[in-house]
Amino acid sequence: MRHARVDSFVGHTRTTQTRSSFGIEHSRAERVKMLYIIGLGLGDEKDITVRGLEAVKKSQKVYIESYTSLLSFGISQDGISTLEKLYGKALIVADREMVEEKVDDMLLEARQFDVAFLVVGDPFGATTHSDLVVRAKKLDVEVKVIYNASVMNAVGVCGLQLYRYGETVSLPFFTETWRPDSFYEKIQKNRGLGLHTLCLLDIRVKEPSLESLCRGKKQYEPPSFMTIGVAIDQLLEVEHLRGESAYGEDTLCVGFARLGSENQMVVAGLMKQLRAVDFGPPLHCLTIVGKTHPVEEEMLDFYRS
Repeated sequence: MRHARVDSFVGHTRTTQTRSSFGIEHSRAERVKMLYIIGLGLGDEKDITVRGLEAVKKSQKVYIESYTSLLSFGISQDGISTLEKLYGKALIVADREMVEEKVDDMLLEARQFDVAFLVVGDPFGATTHSDLVVRAKKLDVEVKVIYNASVMNAVGVCGLQLYRYGETVSLPFFTETWRPDSFYEKIQKNRGLGLHTLCLLDIRVKEPSLESLCRGKKQYEPPSFMTIGVAIDQLLEVEHLRGESAYGEDTLCVGFARLGSENQMVVAGLMKQLRAVDFGPPLHCLTIVGKTHPVEEEMLDFYRS
């Protein structure tokens, strides 16, 4: 008896039809295995969407990234335990080294069974996750993205209109030998167009020390999170060196801390004023205000220090 096999995809289900030499068809449905990339939102474990939680519960393995952001309670053992209690799954913490160097192992798992990859905020808030999708596609791994809130839209709480933002910039920690200032031109361009600038502040989690790299044996520095005060100091240092008046101590800004959490903090004021504000624990970010219209100004007044 000879059989001809035809595979077709309908949604995420593979339908396999087998035709015998007598013309009788047999059909069975086999659901395609999936890599779910799931946004967790900004606050705590309860910010996951219903769709995201459903995907977590049916996944055999669940990873959580730990290098682009963190929930308001971080990824301490207590935090992970809280996530695990709600989701009903053990979590595997994926640091930057794992995702950038050993991610193919996770992707190959997703060809055998459902895998969930949890991302704080929204999955596409960091370019690393776009690269993850590209690598998955090259390995013929099916991917489903489940979106959530991110800092990119949460900053709207202060009243500055999101469509009046220009290019977002990242501010890295300065070191004695490395003080990059490529963000300066972007801020200058945004302000020349009257646009606001969102500054994302550096976080360093599981970063190898330079000394250990020189010795050939990685040792990791303690986690560190840039504060708004440090960010403003670095911004003003670059302005002093460049001297092109892109911004200054009297430039209006908005500082944000722990967006999405119950104790989030939003303060509007001049750069020199925000330097003196204690914004508390991380995460922090900063908006440099461009040209405002009356409605924006009225909202900002609620947050002035």
